[in-house]
Amino acid sequence: MVLNRLTMDQLPYSVEDFVLDSDFRKWILSPSNKSNLQWEDYIKRNPQCIENIRLARQIVLNMPSGKFVIDGKQIGSIWEAINEKLAHGEVSPEVKSLPIRPEATIAHFALKHKTKRRTFNFRILKAAALFMLAFALGVLYYTLPEKEKAQEIKWLTFSTKPGVKSALTLSDGTVVKLNAKSSIRYMQNFVGDTREVFLEGEAFFEVAHDPLKPFIVHTKDISTKALGTTFNIHAGTDEKITVSLVSGKVEVRSAEVPEFVDYLAPGEQINTYAKGKSWEKGAFDKDVVMAWLDQTIIFDDTPLPEAIKILEDWFGVNITLNHFKDENLTLSGKFKGETLKNILEGLSYTARFSYEIHGKEIQINFQQ
Repeated sequence: MVLNRLTMDQLPYSVEDFVLDSDFRKWILSPSNKSNLQWEDYIKRNPQCIENIRLARQIVLNMPSGKFVIDGKQIGSIWEAINEKLAHGEVSPEVKSLPIRPEATIAHFALKHKTKRRTFNFRILKAAALFMLAFALGVLYYTLPEKEKAQEIKWLTFSTKPGVKSALTLSDGTVVKLNAKSSIRYMQNFVGDTREVFLEGEAFFEVAHDPLKPFIVHTKDISTKALGTTFNIHAGTDEKITVSLVSGKVEVRSAEVPEFVDYLAPGEQINTYAKGKSWEKGAFDKDVVMAWLDQTIIFDDTPLPEAIKILEDWFGVNITLNHFKDENLTLSGKFKGETLKNILEGLSYTARFSYEIHGKEIQINFQQ
């Protein structure tokens, strides 16, 4: 209920009226020069309202802020405080610092008109105040700014199927490109002081720059931390992990082996294994490492089992090797945008095998 100043001058304004008046609440909680002058003028013209204003001020100061969710325990504490103060006829001290102090204005006129105050029946006033508090809480629930809800921590997972590559943009602007049969798990909106994701498979990261909130990629026990940079991480099924830096700077460390901490400059790569089995740092061929982003498969003396796994993930098929005996057999070749049939046809001449394609099932037959 909000009345204009003319109506307020014409009608007796009760404590409840002051509490429910949005202008009055704004003056008490967020005073300004203008509002202070307006209410000072009102008090001069209505000195008989000074006691109602004093009590209304106490109730407003004890009201819950719109920034918090008030529970039953907090309400009980407020009621007890008001009961105690009213029972003793006390005025509680200011609970917050204000640039312009309405209490000073109220105290000044209260002192000036002290001899004109009427005697209050505090038992009746206490009951009325409790009623007004309960009523005002309900009104303020709808009139004050919407309450800020505590940020809910929610984890999201994004995955690609065999044969499918995809990309997504995270809430901070970081772009993640996922190779086939890969996934990342990350916190929605990156609540906290860091931006952390958990990777399985292979992904290329274009990290949005934020020096106050490092970006960290966890791959098994290996973590890669960056502020704003681009890098590729590949985690194979054999526990091997490769971190290749294209631009910027990253820190690579092992959670299992504390002494394994290193930093990469552009063009450098770390090859390691989960739980610190080995740790090698050196240069890398960008065309080879980043080939998958250009829809290109490159085999460079790649062991046959590793090459088969790449083809299975790339095309989403199952490949069976029949009569395979040469454990040292490697494959080489570059295939951009080629079909699986064309790749197998090209490899079959050097590796000396025949193949059969039955939908998603592929049979590779070596000579007995």
